[in-house]
Amino acid sequence: MPDTLEIAYFNFEHGGRSQAQDRYYSTGTLPDFTSLVQVAGDQDRWPHILVMGEGDRYGDAGGEGMWEAAAAMRAAGGRAYVPLLGSLPRDWGPYAPVIFVDAQSIVIRRWHDPRQPDFAARFRNLLIASLPGRDDHFRVLATHGDLHDGDARLADAKAFRRFANPDLPTVIAGDWNSVPSGPLWEDPDLASPQRCAEIETWRVMHRALWQQGLRQDGPYWPDTRALDYLIGYWDGGQRVGGIGFYDAAELAKDDTPTQPPAPGGGWQRRTIDRILVNEPGKDAIVSGSYHVHQPPDPGEPGSDHYRVSITVRI
Repeated sequence: MPDTLEIAYFNFEHGGRSQAQDRYYSTGTLPDFTSLVQVAGDQDRWPHILVMGEGDRYGDAGGEGMWEAAAAMRAAGGRAYVPLLGSLPRDWGPYAPVIFVDAQSIVIRRWHDPRQPDFAARFRNLLIASLPGRDDHFRVLATHGDLHDGDARLADAKAFRRFANPDLPTVIAGDWNSVPSGPLWEDPDLASPQRCAEIETWRVMHRALWQQGLRQDGPYWPDTRALDYLIGYWDGGQRVGGIGFYDAAELAKDDTPTQPPAPGGGWQRRTIDRILVNEPGKDAIVSGSYHVHQPPDPGEPGSDHYRVSITVRI
């Protein structure tokens, strides 16, 4: 069994479900897994653990969506994944992340299923696993930053506080819907009065730090609080504070956007899909392994996010 694992995050737009497919299981129509298969198998780097965002109704009908997604990847030459369906806070709806685990390479020790009577929110989307024949464990968590509000994103980030404890290597992967502070991740559109004047305020306020008074009319400051709480605030060329997490993209000094270009131009792409690690997780990342996977056809990316991957030594 390998002592290195590839861990990836891919926010698969609505899980391959067309927005026009309302109540698709009632019509017998499954999501289109073409892009998922293509992205998961990119460069034949099938991850041992694939954290997928937006499992739109993947738990319906006996989990048909998540099991068929696993079957589609296996049929394309991928791993024999076991899907673990998570949940979202604040009753967002049936769009929870799914963690696909290669059970040939990884032993699932605990998974906190939100549908079980003993579920507690502090264990949301938490996988505890090990390598076969090993007693030492590691943790993988999935997350999805609140689309509407930086206060909610900060509150969700605070729920990860205890996972910074270096007792176990820990990876948190998700679409954070925000960026941290720092020159690599600046959001210049928000700071531009011209750009702000070109778009309706309601379209951008989820990205901005809410400020009472005259600054309500812009220009705005990006709301970086959630990720800064975890990895620290950028000051004087370094991170200050934080609770003990590190950002894989920043460790790699790779600011490649994880969003495709917006139709018709739009605002600047950002690196909002991120993999965070705690102290032992940081030391476990294989140098040079962080990668933002580009679609084979940039004009038809197949999703509104790109896959990000790291390789870690366990």
